[in-house]
Amino acid sequence: MNHRFNLADFHTVLRTVYMGMEKIVKDARGSCVSFTPRKVLEFGGVDTTIPVALTLVKHVLEKLVDAGYLDRDDSRAKVRYVLCKNSQLWHQLRRGDAEAFKLFEEATAE
Repeated sequence: MNHRFNLADFHTVLRTVYMGMEKIVKDARGSCVSFTPRKVLEFGGVDTTIPVALTLVKHVLEKLVDAGYLDRDDSRAKVRYVLCKNSQLWHQLRRGDAEAFKLFEEATAE
């Protein structure tokens, strides 16, 4: 079920990225997952045809990379983000821990 979300409310954007990444990690069968901003929106249940939404998701993911919670794989034409089991964020997302959302808020606070 894809739906549009309020782009003006950054908290909603953060919540969507959190939910998308949580679903990606919970569905993972290996020790690492890689994804694009579009995949995060798809797993978060949001319409992926809005370019501004993709830009906002990319901003959040880049902040998580800067904070050391994710890795960036720019070896291909499309940049992908990588999260592995050895990350603190992986275990918190896997458990559905509320502390994981606080990491998102702290990483993106400016």
